[in-house]
Amino acid sequence: MLLASIATLVGIVVGAGFLGIPKALTLSGYAPGVLIMVIVAFFMLIMCLFATELSLNTKKEYQMPGIIRKYLGSKIGLLSGIIFALISFGAMTAYLLGCSSILSEYTSINQNMIMMVYFAVIFFIVYKGLKLIEKAELYLGIGIIIFLAILTIILGNNFNADNLFSFETSNLIIPLGVIIFSFGGFNVMTQIEQITNGDKNLMVKTSVIGMFIPFIFFLAFSTLMLGVFGNNIADIATESLTGIIGIIGNTIAFLAMTSSYIISGLLLKDMLIDDYNIGKTKSTLLAMFSPLIFILIASPNFINTLAFTGALLSGLFAIIVAFAVIKHRKIIRKKYYETPGGIITPIFTILFFIIGIISIIID
Repeated sequence: MLLASIATLVGIVVGAGFLGIPKALTLSGYAPGVLIMVIVAFFMLIMCLFATELSLNTKKEYQMPGIIRKYLGSKIGLLSGIIFALISFGAMTAYLLGCSSILSEYTSINQNMIMMVYFAVIFFIVYKGLKLIEKAELYLGIGIIIFLAILTIILGNNFNADNLFSFETSNLIIPLGVIIFSFGGFNVMTQIEQITNGDKNLMVKTSVIGMFIPFIFFLAFSTLMLGVFGNNIADIATESLTGIIGIIGNTIAFLAMTSSYIISGLLLKDMLIDDYNIGKTKSTLLAMFSPLIFILIASPNFINTLAFTGALLSGLFAIIVAFAVIKHRKIIRKKYYETPGGIITPIFTILFFIIGIISIIID
């Protein structure tokens, strides 16, 4: 159960976001970008523990918006449901853009046409449910680690440390948003409760390990790619790779985004079912078709989609979750699990995400 739960959390975290981090770090500079990564990883670990706390201490099975509604009332619950849907919407938009771009590059088929075929396959998987991908997540995680090792061996001789310090700090906001998006995965803790049968020790271990693995991977991947390509790095980092390593890299990127796309779709579908009593078919249609229609109409940008979804939408939702933690502690006297740090932890978490939101609004 521990491996399955870690694989599920890592699977949704290691999605489209890590592909945009190298490009984002060219805006912030490497050292400031790494510092942002450390800070964001810490607060996203806290958010996983908050989600664990809320999920375990709430008897009825809800998704996060349903839990928020229980503790903060129907109006805030509705607002959180809308934000949750928009986060999933933004994430699936990025995944659909990234995967269809890779497929189009290697098949020479028009991106919109190949997108429709890919969408149909993912729609079927999301409709069928979580069981189809639990084992796949574990193997995908192993594949990503192997890919990074191969990439390091092949590109190691081309690594130039000077490239890491050749960037001027022109924008800290885009990297902050992209990195917050990249580490976003705490909403899946309600699914992980089901996988672990509500074992708090397993859920806490999942949170810690499930955040540590992506942090190490994001740092290593970004350092390697920037050290080799510098300012020439593509928006989707693996598209800078050529030859056989390019095929391997884009395959891994495609699989990582696909797994996160599926889990994001499942989370949104399950929220509509569990929290709003909408039927399975209607929930799947609502969850899956909205990002597709948006892409076909608006033609959004990959990096900006990550940044906006991460800094603004994920930040707003994280603040609401932290307030729900504070409120539920006053209501529930006998708690099965409580995040360490007392009231200080949610307060500092709220302040961090407020800073992120203000920054992107000002920018």
